[in-house]
Parts: sequence; C-alpha cells; structure tokens
Amino acid sequence: MRILVATVKRAPYLVFVLSGVTLAILFLIFELKLGLQQSLSGFGQQVATGCVLLVLLSYQWVLFAKRVTRNNNNAHQSLTIHRWVGVVTTLAFTAHAVRFGHVWMTGVSVVFFLIALTGVLNRTVLRYRQNWIYLVWMVCHIGLSAALVPLVGVHIWVALAYQ
Repeated sequence: MRILVATVKRAPYLVFVLSGVTLAILFLIFELKLGLQQSLSGFGQQVATGCVLLVLLSYQWVLFAKRVTRNNNNAHQSLTIHRWVGVVTTLAFTAHAVRFGHVWMTGVSVVFFLIALTGVLNRTVLRYRQNWIYLVWMVCHIGLSAALVPLVGVHIWVALAYQ
C-alpha cells in the first residue's frame, strides 16, 4: 500500500488516466451515452468531441518535436503538460466513443487505450533500472502514437463521408 501511495504522489495523473480508460472501456462495452447528447445531436456531439480530440492529439506531438529538435527549454514543464493533456485526451475520448463497432474502429480504440496505458507506465511510475527498458517503452509509446495518426485520418474520412 505504501508503494501505491508513493507512486500516486509521484505521478498524480495516474489515477485519472486509469479511471478514464476504465470509463471509456465500460462506455464502449455497454454503449452508454453521456449527457452531452441532450444539448447536441448525436452527430453534433461526435463532431464537437472529435474536434477537441484532434486538437489534444495534435498538441501531444509538441513533445516529440521538441525531442527531435533537441529543444530542452522548459523540458520538465513540457513533459508535465504532455502528461496532463494525455489525461484530458483520455477523458475526451470517453465522451467521444460510442461503441466498438467495426473491426477497424475497435482497432482505433485499442490503439488509443494502449497509448494511454503505455503513457502511464513511464519512467516516473515504474522506475526503469536499465536504459534499454526505457527505450523499448519509448518505441512502443511513440510507435503506437504514430500508428494512431493514419487510423484517425481514416476514421474522420469515413465518419464524414457517410453522414
């Protein structure tokens, strides 16, 4: 229990991301709807939450760009913002997701959840003892994020084409 409390103190976003992923999975499995649909039509809600998700996911690539360009200005602050935007993105996905649906839509959801979970299992939470483990983690997290980009593009195209 002491280890769990220490981990939550070190990484307070951990509880929010795990709660968001759990809620999103439950919403998808049981096809639950949020109260947003009363103020917006079903398609209107999807467009609104989808636009929010697109902005949040786009912002997440700022940290990658900073790493590639070796821009270390405010590195700790950028990483902290990246983590909290990840939390908000997970919660926004919960509002956006409707059901698992077709195989490729399930694939988008699974990739999204894996990105969120690998994001949570970072160096602050797990304290990797060897650098190669950290590199494997980073390749998985960034690789899954890169795989999400074309999936989101296809999702947007299909969603708008058939509405």
